[in-house]
Amino acid sequence: MMLGEPVDTTSPAFRQYLARKMLGRQEECVMVLFFNGTGLFIAEDFHGGTRQSTCELPLRRTVRRAFDLDARRLILVHNHPSGDPTPSADDIQSTRTFRQVMAALELNLDDHFVVAKGGIFSMSDNGLI
Repeated sequence: MMLGEPVDTTSPAFRQYLARKMLGRQEECVMVLFFNGTGLFIAEDFHGGTRQSTCELPLRRTVRRAFDLDARRLILVHNHPSGDPTPSADDIQSTRTFRQVMAALELNLDDHFVVAKGGIFSMSDNGLI
């Protein structure tokens, strides 16, 4: 992905990019992708995890960064080192809360992807957000 270029987040190339960034990590990590209102890719932030089996969504940092960038759209990505891309109940609930906060600030959370050896799961495609 190139800064300042439009990105088709439904394309196989986009999912391959996510896999390259997230697979092989031993801890859960979060990546936030920032886009302007027309879908141009403007930045990505990576938040390293801990040895825990969960990783907190970086809400305050993400809001601050989105405003600094004048972003309008976001995509969350996190990995499951276990190999199963199925989101947990906590993943789903925290994503819904994250999305509500973003919407109140006029920021759109387009999707939340879970990347694992077993595949890539889109919460949006599966009606979870």
